[in-house]
Amino acid sequence: MKKSGKKLKKGMVMSMVVASTLLLSTLGGVEAHAATNKTQQITKSAAVTQVSATVSKKGVLTYPKKFSMKKVTSELKPEAAKLIKIYGNSLNTGKTTSFNSYVNKHVAEHGKNDYLLGHKYTKDNYSRKIKGMRKVNSKKILSTYSKALNKVSTSKVKVYDTYKGKGFATFTYEYRPKEFDAFGTIAIKFSFTQLKNGKYVLEYLYYL
Repeated sequence: MKKSGKKLKKGMVMSMVVASTLLLSTLGGVEAHAATNKTQQITKSAAVTQVSATVSKKGVLTYPKKFSMKKVTSELKPEAAKLIKIYGNSLNTGKTTSFNSYVNKHVAEHGKNDYLLGHKYTKDNYSRKIKGMRKVNSKKILSTYSKALNKVSTSKVKVYDTYKGKGFATFTYEYRPKEFDAFGTIAIKFSFTQLKNGKYVLEYLYYL
């Protein structure tokens, strides 16, 4: 990422973006395999709010068994924009409170009789990414990048990839601040798992 001749380093931490396309492809294959195996083992649903024909955003992000990929993709874009802003603020301050609150509200927590990844998995991945980025970049660069990320809006978020498999679906969005080159692109992936009752719940979030 370049800004005024400076580059944001992204070579550390497993979730750092060095080659986004390659990383997305690799993660997608691993997640698809894991999600397929895991879905067969889920025995009960997490506590979720009642859903309509679209995505429910009041609690755990949820959508029904029969859904439109196109519709869900559109409805999740505002959430992607919100999470990109949260990421930008975390880079600047080092705090993960806002992200953790989002996870507590919108990500399904695992129970005694299911195999959902749960809140801790998502929070820990995020914390490692923030710490890694802050370790290899100057405060000035991070501050500049944070401000650029906070300029994101739903209309500026682009759909990078969507995929629906047996028992799972993923939606990946990206945003590149105009002040930065391709290495300044941030992507956020929503990974949903289907429960035995047919509904899909947000199992985890992953920044790329």
